Amino acid sequence: MNAEALLAAYTHGPGRVVEPGTSPRTAAATGPRVPLTALSGRFGAALARLLTEVATPLRWEPWNQYNDHRAYPSARAASTVDLVVEGRWLLDPVRRALVGDGTPVVDGPVRVELVRRRDRLSPGYREFGDVLTELEVGHVAAALVEHAARLGLGARVSGLTVTVTFDGVTDPAPVPLRSSGVGPRGVAADPRPLPAGVLHAVVEAIGHPPSGSPVRDDLRHRLAVRNVEGVVDGWYAVDGGLRLVSAGPAVAALQPVFGHPPGTIHVASMNLALVTTGDPAAAVASDGPDGYRALLRAAGATAQHVCTAAAGSGAFCRPARSTDDGPLEAMAGAPASHALLYLLLVGRPRGTGFTYDLTPLETP
Repeated sequence: MNAEALLAAYTHGPGRVVEPGTSPRTAAATGPRVPLTALSGRFGAALARLLTEVATPLRWEPWNQYNDHRAYPSARAASTVDLVVEGRWLLDPVRRALVGDGTPVVDGPVRVELVRRRDRLSPGYREFGDVLTELEVGHVAAALVEHAARLGLGARVSGLTVTVTFDGVTDPAPVPLRSSGVGPRGVAADPRPLPAGVLHAVVEAIGHPPSGSPVRDDLRHRLAVRNVEGVVDGWYAVDGGLRLVSAGPAVAALQPVFGHPPGTIHVASMNLALVTTGDPAAAVASDGPDGYRALLRAAGATAQHVCTAAAGSGAFCRPARSTDDGPLEAMAGAPASHALLYLLLVGRPRGTGFTYDLTPLETP
């Protein structure tokens, strides 16, 4: 897809319209399979665990319409990113195996290529499907960086390649349960004040991402804050800290620009809403045709780190993709050249038992 067509996805016109349609079924890759457990040595075992924790389904929820849950959010659980090890072995995430001839010898830095699979989303998404795919690439890349650090590995992202190195043995920290935010009447936040620690964790995740994660300094972040202990409601800039821009009921004003009714997602009840914008034309002008894609991937990576920080603080974090972009950009005070890249909703869950238990599973 050329740069001009991708840019059209965030103009306020056809690119943001999703037509009815079902997600297509895509066949599993064919060829010989090598179980991840066949990777030898300490590096091989750690790499196998990394791929398992990040890219394979770790929970299925029969009550959820999209019930395949991995370490990162995916639109309609379509999983629009494939992982290819050393350019030869495609990860089969469901079977936890590598598809390809021979067994990888893991004795040095390993390249993991992130391959876009836009075809797993309905054609009804049109250009917006490409945007969602790029955001997911950012999520996957950032998840690899996060989990690598837990496992004594190093991971550094460059474009669509994640290079994994063995930095030593470590005792992995536990993976926090990630809440779905689902309550008795759709997704809504607990009405009690949100502990300020959740806000601080989110700000820290935005300002100080893990080393190796894809970052850009041309992303603009604005936080709408509501009902946080000791913090004034309003819009805040996140630029090396937290700075109040305007006081007032910022979060409640977002409900009318969201595409789903309150019974599905009650936006006005949320405690935090992170609005990330950027200038697609400037990104293309400075970095070439891939500039806008890189902007989206960086926004997806930031969102992954925010989701992880929220989970570690006992909160949920939900990407919100159905919005009326123009009014939302105006509320966040975005420059005229900026377009909405991502909206995240954060709150403390109202119900219990609706968590994504993403504790790494042992493979037999």
